[in-house]
Amino acid sequence: FFAKRGTNVVVLETGLGGRLDATNVVANPALSVITSIGLEHTRILGDTIELIAREKGGIIKENCPVLVGPHCPHEVLQECA
Repeated sequence: FFAKRGTNVVVLETGLGGRLDATNVVANPALSVITSIGLEHTRILGDTIELIAREKGGIIKENCPVLVGPHCPHEVLQECA
């Protein structure tokens, strides 16, 4: 869709976020961003910040830079890389 329109840059915001999100079909993103992690979607993602971080870390791709906000469990996200 975007390539047909000659788009240079696309910013996709996730819905659920992470491993289960529809935007995870982008195989080779220029950058992945995790701004914050809170107790949301706990029925699906888990009931602790650490479990949710593991799920959200599912957007991390090999050889792709990741920008992570200050209020995220960095040690958990590093395990996803």
